[in-house]
Amino acid sequence: MNAVNEAKRIEQEIIDMRRELHQCPELKMEMDLTEKLILSYLKQIGIEEIRTGIGGKGIAAVIRGQSDTPCLGIRADCDGLPIQEDTGLPFASKNGNMHACGHDAHTAMALGAAKILYEHRHELPCTVKFIFQPYEEGGGGAKPMVADGVLENPHVDAMVALHTGNIFNGDFVGGDFACHPKVMSFNITAFRATFSGKGSHVSTPHLSRDPVYAACAAVTQLQTLISRNRNPASPAVAAVTMIHGGVRNNIIPEECVIEGSLRSPDKEEQTFLFERMGEIVKGIAAANGVEGTLEQVFHVPGMRIDRRMYDAYRASAEKIIGKERVKEMTELTPAGEDFSFFSEERPSVYFFHCSKFADKENYPHHHPKFDIDEAQLWSGSAFFAQFAMDFKDAWENR
Repeated sequence: MNAVNEAKRIEQEIIDMRRELHQCPELKMEMDLTEKLILSYLKQIGIEEIRTGIGGKGIAAVIRGQSDTPCLGIRADCDGLPIQEDTGLPFASKNGNMHACGHDAHTAMALGAAKILYEHRHELPCTVKFIFQPYEEGGGGAKPMVADGVLENPHVDAMVALHTGNIFNGDFVGGDFACHPKVMSFNITAFRATFSGKGSHVSTPHLSRDPVYAACAAVTQLQTLISRNRNPASPAVAAVTMIHGGVRNNIIPEECVIEGSLRSPDKEEQTFLFERMGEIVKGIAAANGVEGTLEQVFHVPGMRIDRRMYDAYRASAEKIIGKERVKEMTELTPAGEDFSFFSEERPSVYFFHCSKFADKENYPHHHPKFDIDEAQLWSGSAFFAQFAMDFKDAWENR
């Protein structure tokens, strides 16, 4: 099988699938229409071994080749974002949500690979399980799928996934692949700190215990997590991004809440920083005569790359786009990705698939004008198909 030729043969189908998915982005676990479209594509391909409702709305489709083992898992995330699209595309979303992170393309590329592999299943030396995951945005999809047994029946030995677009810094052009040999995402902790005090009329501030003042002091003091509590040699982020409190300009409220994100590449450091954050919140609260509590809204672990899977990825990628286009990332970016829940369970590799435009402005992910160069979609499908064909030899010779 020539994966490049096969992917280019069905290139328009891959693009059409992406466009159909792009028109109906759905959020979190509310994936009814997306699920119907994916199942329709899988059935058109001819795949019969399908499981739905995994961890809520997840889907798994199995293609069995010449052997049940080893089994490669290929994951595609499917959810969108609550963003009003402003691309002007003829297939733009009209439901108030948007595929502003490329997940429509991830799903289409995986479905393209599924079609190629199913048509060549008699040449396939292993088994492949395609995993279509909801709720990556927010980190609520992979963990329940793992808990619901998506990596079993058949047992998945290793995992692979990609992210398309222009998300990572570096000298990348459309069609490039890139991967860091050790880590591809940070530990992410979304936090909420609540300050509870005593309200009063603003004309009698001495009768209050002002939670707004305490919250503002905490916003400032939390910056010392980065400037005074850690080694500056590696990157980390402690950002307050929301503050809520009060109902009128003449009332000191009883509660004020701040929310934000804590990000670092090291698991132990992440634990230390969150604990230190709790100490700061309680200390600021005590100094201002209010109560302070810190809670973890969600946590996504950092994604480690398995070196043997990384080497196998490079070998297959070079067959698709050539050695000079397969690049190594040297700069860490503090992004989060809940594929890490899969990578904690199985040897995994996750890479950047660059689909930036060469001839027009590129907008960042999560932007109302975000778009991708569809001319690059074929290479994602071709890679997944090639990697599956190469996987048995790479696994047994690891």
